[in-house]
Amino acid sequence: MCGIAGILSFSSNYNNDTLRSIVEIQTRLLAHRGPDAEGFYIADGIALGHRRLSIIDTSDGANQPFFDSTNRYVIVFNGEIYNYQSLRQKIHNYEWKTNSDTEVILASFQKWGVDCLQHLNGMFAFAIWDCLKSELFIARDRLGVKPLYYSYDETKLIFSSEIRSILSTNEVSKEINNEAIIDILGFQAVKTPRSIISAIKQLPPGHFAVYNKKGFTISQYWSITQEKPVFSLSYEETIHQTRNLLTAAVKSRMIADVPVGAFLSGGIDSSAIVAIMAQFSKKPVETYSIIFKEEEFDESKFAKIIANKYKTKHTELLLNASRLLDELPEYFSKMDSPTTDGLNTYVVSKIVGQAGGKVVLSGLGGDELFGGYPGFNRFRRFNQWSNLPIHTFFNLITPLLPNTRQGNKIIDLFKNKKVNLSTFYANSRAIFLPKEIEDLGISLPRRSTWFDLNKGDLRNYPLLSQYSIAELTNYTLDVLLKDTDQMSMASALEIREPFFDYQLVEFLLSVPDKFKYKPNIPKSLLVKSLGDLLPSEIVYRPKKGFTFPWEDWLRNDLFSFCTENIQALSQRGIFDKKALFMLLDDFKNNRNGVLWLHIWALVTIESYLSKNSL
Repeated sequence: MCGIAGILSFSSNYNNDTLRSIVEIQTRLLAHRGPDAEGFYIADGIALGHRRLSIIDTSDGANQPFFDSTNRYVIVFNGEIYNYQSLRQKIHNYEWKTNSDTEVILASFQKWGVDCLQHLNGMFAFAIWDCLKSELFIARDRLGVKPLYYSYDETKLIFSSEIRSILSTNEVSKEINNEAIIDILGFQAVKTPRSIISAIKQLPPGHFAVYNKKGFTISQYWSITQEKPVFSLSYEETIHQTRNLLTAAVKSRMIADVPVGAFLSGGIDSSAIVAIMAQFSKKPVETYSIIFKEEEFDESKFAKIIANKYKTKHTELLLNASRLLDELPEYFSKMDSPTTDGLNTYVVSKIVGQAGGKVVLSGLGGDELFGGYPGFNRFRRFNQWSNLPIHTFFNLITPLLPNTRQGNKIIDLFKNKKVNLSTFYANSRAIFLPKEIEDLGISLPRRSTWFDLNKGDLRNYPLLSQYSIAELTNYTLDVLLKDTDQMSMASALEIREPFFDYQLVEFLLSVPDKFKYKPNIPKSLLVKSLGDLLPSEIVYRPKKGFTFPWEDWLRNDLFSFCTENIQALSQRGIFDKKALFMLLDDFKNNRNGVLWLHIWALVTIESYLSKNSL
C-alpha cells in the first residue's frame, strides 16, 4: 500500500525543474501512506512520485518508481495484486529483478497491454509511463477499493491518491463543488466521479485512462453488470462454491512479507474472516476490537468468543466520548475527502499502527453481498407488492404510517412518479431527504436526477443481487471503501477486504434469492458455507454493526463541538442560518425526527472545509 502522484504536460509551460518541484510537494503530502521509502521519476514533460509502505518484497530493489526489464515502462503503484505469484508463472521471456507484485503489473502490461487489467486480481491504482510512445496509462481496480483522483485541462494532467496532494500544486482551482455538498447531506459522502473540488474528479472503478499528445480519454474495462448472470448450481453446490471462493480470497490476502492481523468485531463477517485465517496461519492471528462502556454498543463478549475459539492474540481498545473528543481535531486533519462514517476506522487503525501493525484483514463487504442490511429485506418485501399500482399501495399504507422519521421517508418515496430500485435505494439510504435539503436553503437539481443508479439493466439479476449492486456502487464505494482507505492509510496501515474479491462478487451476484434468504438465519448462505467454523452465539446474536454511541455523545459530551462547527458553517453563505440552528435545537430536544447523523453531516462539512482552508 502506498501513495502515488504525478503531473504530465505536453506544453512548454513546464520545464523539468518546475515539474520536479510540483511532484515533490505532492508526494511528500502522502508520506503517511508510505513511510518506508520515497522516489521520483522526472523526464521531459512528466514527473512521477511515490511513497512506499513495504509489504511484498520489502527490499530496496522493489522501491518505486520502478522500470521494467527493457526500461521502456516506468510505474508508480498503490495497492496489492493478490494473484501476482500465479500470474508471474504465465509470463515467460521476462528478466525478473524482484519478487514484487509491482513488477508483475509491468511485465503483464508489457505482455498484454491494456488487457493486463483482465488478468489482475487485487486492489490497485497505478500509472505507467511509456517512454517510447510518450503516453501515460492510469487504471483503478474493479470495485474502487483504492482511490485515484485527477485534474485535467488542455495543458496538463495531475493525478494522486489524495485530493490534498493535487491541491498542493497550486495548479488547480479550489472552488467547492456544490453538488458534492448535496451528496454529503444526502448520502454521507461525495459520489463518484465527483470530488469536493469542482476541478478534481475520481477515476471510476473498473476504468482506465490514456493521456498522450492527442488528448485524454477514459475507458471502462469492467462493469459489475457487464455479463448476464448464468447460474446452474444446486444449493449444496452453491454452498461449496461460496466456501471455496471465500477461502481462496482470504488465503491470497494473507500473502505478505510482514505479519497480517484482522479486525474482529464479533459479528458474522469479521468472525468468518478470522476463522478462515486461523486455518492457514502458522502463528496466532493478531486480532483487534473496540469496546465501549455503553453495554448496548459493546460487542466485546462476542469478539472474545471467536478470539478464544481460534486462540488469537487479541487486543481490546476502550473508547469513550472523552477520548473521542481528543481525537477529533487530528481525525478531521487526516480526512482527505469528507465522509460521515470514518471515525471508527481511524481510531482502530491508529491503535494497530501504533502497535507496529502494517496489514489487517477486514470483514467489510459481507453485508453487501449476503443481504445483511435491513434495506435488503425491505426491498424484498416491497417487491411483493409491486403488482399493485403505486397510488393504490400508497393509499393503503398511508393511514397506517406513524409520524416518525421512517414514516416520513415512506411518504417521500411515493412522491416519485415511478418507484424502482433507484428511487427505493435512494430513499432507503438518504440522510437528508430532498425537501429537507431545500429547507436548509440549498437548491436541488430535479428530483429525477438527484440520484440515479445508472448501472445498466439490472432486471436479469435476482432482487437481492440488484440491491447488492446498488450498495456496492454507492454507499460501499463512496463511504465505506473511501473511509477504509483514507483512515487506515492515515496510520500507514493496509486493510485488505476478502469479500471484495471480484470473482467472489461476480459469483454471488448470480446466486438466486432462494439460496441467499432463509427466514431466521442471518446471511444464511455465508453461515451455511462456513459450517461449524462459527459458533451459534455469533450467528444468532442481535445485529448491531460496528458503530459508536453517537446519539448520546452528540447530545452531551460533543454538543459544544457540534454547536461551534454549525455556528461557523452558518457564516459561509451556503446554508440558511435560521434553519441550521432550528435543526440543532430540534436534535438537542429530540424533536421532529432529527437524527445525530443530520448534525454530524453538517459538522463534517464545516470541519473539513475549515481544516483544508476552503
